[in-house]
Amino acid sequence: MDKIINILIVVTLFMTCQPVAQAAGWQRVVPDGYERVATNTDFELYLNRETLAFKVLDRRSGYLWSSNLDEVTPEDRLNRSWTAFARSGISIEYMDSRANTRRASITNAAHALDITLINNGFRGQLTFTAPAITLTVQVTLTADGIQIEVPASGIVEGGSFRLAQLHLYPFFGATRAAQTRGYMLIPDGSGSLITFAEQTNARTMFYGRYYGADLGMRGSFPNNPNSRPPYLLSAPVFGMVHGEGQHAFLSILEHGSAYAELQAHPAGIITQFNLLYNLFIYNESYFQPTNRAGSGVTVIQPQTNTFDIVQHYHFLTGREADYVGLARAYQRFLIDRGVLRAMPATQRDLPLRIEFLGAERERVLFWQRAIPMTTIAHMEEILASLPTQRLEVTCYGWQPLGATAPQPLTLRIEGALGSRNDLIALAQTITNRGGYLNLYLDPQAGIVDESGYTRNEVAMAINKAMLQGNHRGMQQLYLNLPAVERRITALKTATRDYNLGLALDGIGFRLYSDFRNETRRNREAMIQAYQELLAENGPFALYRPNAYLWHATRAYYDMPLGDSGYIYTSTSVPFLPIVLAGYIPYYGPALNFSANVEEDLLRHADYGAYPSFFLTREPTAAMLKTNSNWLYTSAYAQWRDEIEKAYTWLAKLLGPVQGSPIVARSAPFPGVSITDYANGKRIIVNYTTRQVTLAGTPIPPRDAVLIERP
Repeated sequence: MDKIINILIVVTLFMTCQPVAQAAGWQRVVPDGYERVATNTDFELYLNRETLAFKVLDRRSGYLWSSNLDEVTPEDRLNRSWTAFARSGISIEYMDSRANTRRASITNAAHALDITLINNGFRGQLTFTAPAITLTVQVTLTADGIQIEVPASGIVEGGSFRLAQLHLYPFFGATRAAQTRGYMLIPDGSGSLITFAEQTNARTMFYGRYYGADLGMRGSFPNNPNSRPPYLLSAPVFGMVHGEGQHAFLSILEHGSAYAELQAHPAGIITQFNLLYNLFIYNESYFQPTNRAGSGVTVIQPQTNTFDIVQHYHFLTGREADYVGLARAYQRFLIDRGVLRAMPATQRDLPLRIEFLGAERERVLFWQRAIPMTTIAHMEEILASLPTQRLEVTCYGWQPLGATAPQPLTLRIEGALGSRNDLIALAQTITNRGGYLNLYLDPQAGIVDESGYTRNEVAMAINKAMLQGNHRGMQQLYLNLPAVERRITALKTATRDYNLGLALDGIGFRLYSDFRNETRRNREAMIQAYQELLAENGPFALYRPNAYLWHATRAYYDMPLGDSGYIYTSTSVPFLPIVLAGYIPYYGPALNFSANVEEDLLRHADYGAYPSFFLTREPTAAMLKTNSNWLYTSAYAQWRDEIEKAYTWLAKLLGPVQGSPIVARSAPFPGVSITDYANGKRIIVNYTTRQVTLAGTPIPPRDAVLIERP
């Protein structure tokens, strides 16, 4: 059996090295009705003045990219509305005063379109006559592809209708069913692929707001502690591959992502086309209660969302045309803008992340008392016994009464854990060994019915409700920007002189608008404010940070090592890890909470993620009656051997590639992955239960090896 597997691997490797036939639909001829409006070394831009559609010719390969369908055949089975949608560059949804919505596309609605040719492209001012809505679209050719802009200043709502949504070139790069071999890339979790196919088992398309839904439009979301929520889309990017190793594009949304929704239509759900594009939200309806009994009315938000759209399309060809190339293109984009900075290459130990629960509280009659789960002395004892002293340490529950008590704005430590000087001494010891000690802080969160904030510091939803949510066993209220600024700056000042950092939870992935009159900000304005705040006070360790905060991220906690498992996705891929490898150190979720530690360790080795554990000195039974009972297995005595084993195994693989970018990844055989690093190292992971051999190197079952790249 092993010989058969090895033969199949060799055959697969041989086949992947052969030239692949051109993707279906490949053409060199630009249809009638298009005029060339810009050209540079690598690309030519063509415009259709009737539909505002465009085409881009990649001169390196001769491949022609289209923003729409020029012809619709009976076999396409598109009705009149979908035909207009497919042929038009722009479509909108608009609402009347009762929040009833209608769609208008350029080719099926009365409109006026004024085209102006500009340097390297064109500008179109489009007015839909019936709703009297005007917008301006500008398309320019760049060194990497094209840039599309829709400025907020160019949007005018002149009548009684409101602009609800903008569909911006929804058929760009669309393919028919499985005529083209390839896939769509969406930034779900670590990254996820949707393979082009004739049919799908899914019944609905994929749609997801970047950074999650806006809590400011609802006030709260349902919470089900027994289910795992899907991953948020943490990076405003998507991509398509038309024949792996042939042609691909990456879309990067530089501005406007806070009000953008990614829509993926696999063939077989609504149409037989594979579509992937951004929809932009300008106005929403919401339910406004009018009495305590729950009666109310549905109304439209009073102000249109104000934001500029700047969307880039980068075109890739040849060996770069796969999801690794898409990740590397996004990486280059972020480097050029100063978001990512190279990590120094090092031969030191692989870092190990440890999060300790210090104290938690429980109610006794009419008061609360602290339960010390891991004292500072115990932390020092545990850290000294670990297999490395290069540690990324976070103390959760350091404040008086512990984890689910209000967090102070000064360095006040729960007395049962030790003294302030004890904590400072521990920080110095960890720093001297090349590590970090961070205090946990969720700067956006106040605890319901607790102190530490005033009512005026709570952010307000559009329906006048206070923003609420649940996190780490606590029912929380979410604060406005001035309160968040006060918390971060005060605690940063209090810890600055003591080798203590801050590990920020929540703010990295929780983005909401605030409708309180005194502190009103929409999500785009909130992004800018958070960027400035963290850049001024950082860098920080951040839990699951969205891309707009990567510039202020010293360490990335809880990197997703998979996707949400949607039925229409074919496989998860390390898109985010490839973007960040060599630039921001990233740590996987705590392995002691893993449902399958062996599988997750293999994924760590495959994706280049550093190991993490969440620990206490005391057994979890001591906190069963507290809000931290979600920590169901954390006692160090129980996990000591597993930590030693897991770290030692991973360190041999990932230690030699620290600080080195990932330059290639492939799966030559089901269950086997190969990851190449810029420093000449290669990691091969065997997820199968049989030994496999690649290029003379045996890889044991459920194991991985580090070798030199040939």
